Amino acid sequence: MRSNRYTLTIVLLLASFLSSQAAAQSTSNLQREKNWADQVVDSVVVGEPVWLSANRVKFLALYAPPPQASAKGVILIHGRGVHPAWGFIDSLRADLTDAGYHTLALQMPILETDAPFGAYGKTFPEAFERIDAGIRHLKQKGVQRVLLVGHSSGAMTAVAYAAKHPQAPVIGIAAIGLSTFTSGPDTMQPALMLKSVRVPVLDIYGGNDLHEVLAYNDARRSAAQAAGNKGYSAVRVADANHFFTDQYDALKKQLLDWLGRNARP
Repeated sequence: MRSNRYTLTIVLLLASFLSSQAAAQSTSNLQREKNWADQVVDSVVVGEPVWLSANRVKFLALYAPPPQASAKGVILIHGRGVHPAWGFIDSLRADLTDAGYHTLALQMPILETDAPFGAYGKTFPEAFERIDAGIRHLKQKGVQRVLLVGHSSGAMTAVAYAAKHPQAPVIGIAAIGLSTFTSGPDTMQPALMLKSVRVPVLDIYGGNDLHEVLAYNDARRSAAQAAGNKGYSAVRVADANHFFTDQYDALKKQLLDWLGRNARP
């Protein structure tokens, strides 16, 4: 009996040590991630929660298969500080699944609630690892053509991932409300990243979007042209704000049209 208690104690200590090691390796506030997960998991209507792992850190993702067999998949990347069932990201999960795509919405690294935007620069390497894990998961589901769809800092992450991982099996990026933070690392400056992106890019934004989006429209377009990326297109939704409030249908239509053209073999 004493031997069993001793063994159990060792196992618990080892588990605690490994958990603390994972936390030490993560740039994310894992307690905040847990709090979000506790709220999200029980409210999932479309698809199912899955737990993926990147660099020994487990994180939440929401996976949904299409009604019929398909080799097309979309990874959805939310913006700063939220979760994979946030706002129109969750609506897109349902609508893109109905349209014939596997969807996988990832929990991105998040910081403290009062963390300034620039502080998120340090999370990009970990965010890239989570996208890698998401691609692996979709490949296991039979997906052959993977596209990234991101909003705000999630759009920034998607573009930076494609720039830094040119060999990744990603065939296109839809960047919604693509923000710029000029005081951050190069990964937070899409005009720099787009110079290295060769896959098709949909740069879609609102006519009433944030200054951090609108002020750099020309710079992003020029960077894509300098890269020779003929698959780059910019779309302005006239009455939309950064969150496409009351303009979701216009956003969905543009995305479905673009995905339909770019997800074909």
